[in-house]
Amino acid sequence: MNLNLALKTIFNTAMTNQKIYLIPGRGDKLNDFIGNSLAKMGFEVYGREILSDFAHLHFPQQLQIIKNDIKSLFWRQNSNLIGDSYGAYLLLHALTELTAFPGRILLLSPVLGEAIDKQNLFLSRPPRAKKLLQLAQSQKFPLPKYLEIHTGAEDKGCDPILAQKISSLITNSKIFIIKGEGHRLNKTYIHSVIKKFIV
Repeated sequence: MNLNLALKTIFNTAMTNQKIYLIPGRGDKLNDFIGNSLAKMGFEVYGREILSDFAHLHFPQQLQIIKNDIKSLFWRQNSNLIGDSYGAYLLLHALTELTAFPGRILLLSPVLGEAIDKQNLFLSRPPRAKKLLQLAQSQKFPLPKYLEIHTGAEDKGCDPILAQKISSLITNSKIFIIKGEGHRLNKTYIHSVIKKFIV
């Protein structure tokens, strides 16, 4: 498999040279709501879509590409990384294989490990499902400058209890659990969160 896949970009109309790295959820595009909102705010949005060629790579290959992206373009104190759903899972796993990220990280409805919904007979078990929690518990998670997590209290894909546990074990981490929200957070809420995060 080719690990030299082109980095996806959305350019803002203002061309401010402010860059953000985004990995949207599985099947979502970079120019969907989150990326489009960032572009309208004046950012150049770079990232990976979990679609087509990238989606067919093995998990370690996906992580290697993300690590290369971050190290080459975003390894700075003023850099912002955003991950949504399974994109957040890939982003965090990539960061665990690097030294502590010097910038800021925003996770929206992040998949952080196994999630079980017995009522609806739903099970989500991504690769290396226990690793993030194990690293946090053993205090071996490379601590970023700042980590912010937003997830719905009714989210079946991101277990809010697991998210709270991992966040509590990571210094400089904040978590917001939104009552009545599921895996797809309200767009108005997301827009407000992004706006506050990037200020």
